[in-house]
Amino acid sequence: MQFYRTGVARLVRLPIRLSGSLICGALLIFLQLAGNLAWGQSTFGAFLGTLRDPSGSVIVNCTVTVLNTGTSATRTAVTDQTGSYEFVNMEPGTYEISMEAPGFGHASYKDLVLQARQTVCVDGNMAVGTQTQAVTVEEAAPVITTDVSNLAETKTGRELNDLPIAIASRGAGSTSAITTLTTQAGVLTDNSGNLSVAGSKPAMLSMSIDGISTMSPRSYVPIAELFPSFNGIAEIRVSEVNNAAEYGGISDITTISKGGSNAFHGGLFENNQAADYDARSPFVAIKAKLVMNDYGIFGGGPVFIPKLYNGHNRTFFFMSYEGLQLPKESPLVESVPSLALRSGNLSAYKTVLDPLTPGVPFAGNQIPITRISPPLGECAQIFVPAPQYGLTDGDCE
Repeated sequence: MQFYRTGVARLVRLPIRLSGSLICGALLIFLQLAGNLAWGQSTFGAFLGTLRDPSGSVIVNCTVTVLNTGTSATRTAVTDQTGSYEFVNMEPGTYEISMEAPGFGHASYKDLVLQARQTVCVDGNMAVGTQTQAVTVEEAAPVITTDVSNLAETKTGRELNDLPIAIASRGAGSTSAITTLTTQAGVLTDNSGNLSVAGSKPAMLSMSIDGISTMSPRSYVPIAELFPSFNGIAEIRVSEVNNAAEYGGISDITTISKGGSNAFHGGLFENNQAADYDARSPFVAIKAKLVMNDYGIFGGGPVFIPKLYNGHNRTFFFMSYEGLQLPKESPLVESVPSLALRSGNLSAYKTVLDPLTPGVPFAGNQIPITRISPPLGECAQIFVPAPQYGLTDGDCE
């Protein structure tokens, strides 16, 4: 590797050699710092709840442990004097919550899905007994949010891919998922095509991807092409009204990209659309050319470098790529003069008066050929196409 340092009148070449172990060490430091910096993003959710015994009394000093089943990250808290616990700044994902207290049986709640900026209340009911006795709830009841006042709806990446509008957006030449947001109640587009949520102006909206704003500093509207690929999106959450002060606008749209986990996962996809699959437009004689190929690959898992680093339970990665090729033709339907009009035949009209002889009509509504400028006639033949269908002798097509 060579570095160059430039001056006013000289160029000095400084050769530097980096060993393989130094490069790997720098890579590991970068991955560690990147993992730590991710905690500063503002897309986290929260778990909270209250623990009670069969008589309804609160349980104090109960140990509550929350486990991210994808990354094996755990956090522990102890209930306070009101029997309550709270976990804040939790990454979106699937969790398991276990509860333990002396004199009570072990309780556990599995398959708890936490979405971006969501507060989930998980209250525990622990039976009296020994800690060897366990109560496991495999499927929890649907979450009804009573701890926050905002109105929000979330769509996962799988739901976005299954929407027919997802293919329509690619057919329009864009891989952005922003067009799918109009399928949610309260999300519309204004006359300029900008998003309006719950009737608010586009400038009152805040939009972010992994905590980073995607609003244009010039027009104060979302930049559509900053969205990741459909298969790289974990969820999109639309918070419409009554949002807390943490939101930058009256309404908010938060997008969370997919992340790696302890299990390697990924896939390939291909979306194809061709004119052979489509019906012919009734306004054109032939089908317009269309060949759309939308393809990509995505995958993630733990960072693993043989004999150097094992990122299981610690460091993860996720990558995605999407390519769109869309050669197509758009039919253009225009009104052009008929063949009769080109030759000065105005018989399709009523009486046409001669402008050079006031009050006197053209004989047979036919303009004399000597009155037609030859250069203009040639320009009309070159630049104005002849009608391809319809009434060739009518006034216009």
